[in-house]
Amino acid sequence: VGHICNELSNGSSPVGYVSMIFAMMSLVFLGFIVWAHHMFTVGMDIKSITFFSAVTALIGIPTGIKVIAWITMLTSGAISRSDPVVWWIVSFISLFTLGGITGIILSSSTLDIVLHDSWFVVAHFHYVLSLGSYSTVVIALIWWWPVLTGLSLSKLLLQAHCIISFIGFNLCFFPMHYFGLCGLPRRVCMFDHSFMWLSELCTFGSFLSSFSACLFIFILWDSLVTRDIVVGSWRQNNCALNSMFWPLTHHTTQHIYVSYSSFSPK
Repeated sequence: VGHICNELSNGSSPVGYVSMIFAMMSLVFLGFIVWAHHMFTVGMDIKSITFFSAVTALIGIPTGIKVIAWITMLTSGAISRSDPVVWWIVSFISLFTLGGITGIILSSSTLDIVLHDSWFVVAHFHYVLSLGSYSTVVIALIWWWPVLTGLSLSKLLLQAHCIISFIGFNLCFFPMHYFGLCGLPRRVCMFDHSFMWLSELCTFGSFLSSFSACLFIFILWDSLVTRDIVVGSWRQNNCALNSMFWPLTHHTTQHIYVSYSSFSPK
């Protein structure tokens, strides 16, 4: 996501490159010492609970650095707001940020004990893991598909796919926060009748999300069938070198020149 945001902003290097590196290293390191935040209800001593609660909340700092860098790169360049990949990146940042906010809530041992094993936890890790992972896979396929196959994807279908997916995701998982705050435990098949309409809303959202996944497969199949060949670089109509072949400009030690005279008719 950082690489694509940098390419969209036409920058020579990502915003806060060194900070991004340290943020990723911090996430890897902190990820090894937060495992006990799943075990606040087992009867740990106060010192252990305090340590793991603080370290879990600390993860929000490097994550916030990455999110701010993504947003800065998106807003610093003259990007096309109708690009489907831009829509998906904005959707990913929105979903990932919401999941991170609920993660900060659950990092508090006091609140975690109340919300433990409830639908609030289910909503949290689906926003962070499931939706975040799925969104990045879709973003990568949209971005690299023209390079890998030389074929373009339908812009209109991709926009419809993004809208359907975003609506389906939130209809399915956002009401689960309310379930958890009401004390509804997960993995139960019987619950109060007052929750029925929200349960049906979540079910509809899950079907909508499944339909969006099938729609994306159809978009890829449609690209292979129609064979709309890509000519030129990303988002341009001229025959130029495709910048997507070079992930980070400062990683190359030589300048590349393209002779446009070779494209002119004889």
